[in-house]
Order: sequence, then C-alpha cells, then structure tokens
Amino acid sequence: MGIKKGANGRSDWQQSLAMKNISTALLAHLQTGSPFVMADLYTVTLASGTIYHWADFDQDIVHPTNGYTYSCSAPVLRRGKTRTIIGVEVDTLDISIYGRTTDIVNGLPILAAAQAGAFDGAKLVLERAFLSPIPTVVGTVILFTGRFADVTLGRTEFQVRINSLTESLNINLPRNIYQPGCTHVLYDTGCGLTKSSFGTAGTITTGTTTSKLLCNLSTAAGFYNRGSIKFISGDLSGVTRTVKSYSPGTLSLLLPLPNIPAVGDTFIAYAGCDKQQSTCSGKFNNLTSFRGSPYIPVPITAV
Repeated sequence: MGIKKGANGRSDWQQSLAMKNISTALLAHLQTGSPFVMADLYTVTLASGTIYHWADFDQDIVHPTNGYTYSCSAPVLRRGKTRTIIGVEVDTLDISIYGRTTDIVNGLPILAAAQAGAFDGAKLVLERAFLSPIPTVVGTVILFTGRFADVTLGRTEFQVRINSLTESLNINLPRNIYQPGCTHVLYDTGCGLTKSSFGTAGTITTGTTTSKLLCNLSTAAGFYNRGSIKFISGDLSGVTRTVKSYSPGTLSLLLPLPNIPAVGDTFIAYAGCDKQQSTCSGKFNNLTSFRGSPYIPVPITAV
C-alpha cells in the first residue's frame, strides 16, 4: 500500500509512531519506504480472566512478541478513530461488534453473552500490526488500551464504549466518606465475609419468566434483597444477576435474563445487604467490620 507523506516529507504513520515505542525492526522497515499492509489486533480480557485474541483481517495473524494467534474467524468489528494526546485526559474508543451464532463467549453466543454481562469490567488492548509480506508481522504498535464501559445491544450487533485506563484516576477524594451506611462492598476484603457461607442452592419451578424466578427457596422475606444469584446448571450456567426483591418462592431480578430458565435448572442465591448497622449485626453478625457512621447528626441539627 502507498504511504501518505506529510508537509515535512515524513509519512503520517512515521509522524505518529515518533511518539510511540516501536521495535527496531518495524522502525527500520518504515524508514525504507517499503510497502506494507496493516491489520488491527484485539486482545479482550474478561473479568474472569478468559482471554480472546481477534484479528480484523482475512487471515490468522501470529503476534511477533507474545506468540498468540489472532483469529480471523472472530466477530466482525468496526471501530472509531484513535488519537494520541499529551496529558491524563480520559480518552474513549467506540467499537461495534457484529456477532454470529458461531461466535461464542463464556459458552454463549456473543450477543447473549453481552446481555448477560460477560464484558462487564473487561479490558481491551488494540494494536496495529504491520505485515510484510502477508501474513508475516514486522512489528506492532499499541493504539489503545482501556476497559469496557457502556454497552448498547441491538438485534445483530452491540456497540461498546471503551474508556482509557486513565479513568481509574477519576476517584472521589477524600477516599473515606462519613455516611450512615457501611462503605464496604458486601463480601469484599474490608467486609471480611465469605460469600459462599451465605449462599443457598435453589431450583427453578413452573411459572418462571426472564425477570421473575419462581423457586423452592423458603428463607425469610427480604433475605436476598440486593443480593445476587448465579446459575450452576442448564443453558444459563455461569450467568449472574442482581436480586431486586425476594419473598419466599419468588426472586425478582434487577435485569432480565437472556432467556427463560428451564424447570429444574439450579442456582445459588447469595444474601444481600442494605448497608445498615442493624443488618450487619443481626443478619451477618459482622458488626466489628461495619464501616458506617450512623450516629453523626444530620446537617440541619449539627449547626
């Protein structure tokens, strides 16, 4: 392919790559002005640790550094433009992913997996590979690194916005906030509770829908409010959802499931917490880890 020259006689890519770390071999190849073909390489790492290597090209590509094969049989991906800036601004990249029934993520077709939250917290590394001759990779350049943020589902595709890793710098200060409710996340290190100790196995019964599960649970009403469930059998195995409300025999979900569970499918329901001191003490017997300040006067009485 031809290389567009800038006003100073250097190609657009040479000007862009001057700001990036590239291999000696790639730099030498570009300086010769020899022809090359470019391909995008996508590394997607799910929060579970599962890694997918996808190539936006018509042949599989072997990465020259990490040795992984980037599959050309990946979902069809279309992305927006990337840019290079100086500073700590949070950059974004928009990607459209067109899924087929053969594109499987977490055991589900990719669209169903996206709806089930498989890409929540996932990390993306986008690289530009320079091929000469095809499919030999002379070198690669990292164009963008970030985490999946907003996901919008369609009938045949889903759009996702990737936020650069500088987003992690957007934190509220001071870090410790004084409020009546506990600041810990249930079952995290600060909370100290073991999640498996508060899980109960349940079975789906007749009449279940995608957002209301009829089951054999008989725990007291409200026990699983703000908790979660995880399916451990059936077509939805591995899918998790937040519980909006619970009464004996009925779980109402915050977000609907991708499809209706079958009668007899099993799941684990985990207790939820409303962050109140009484709940921490009475429900979980964990008052020593409670990190709320329920006795601070409200502003109108503190003056």
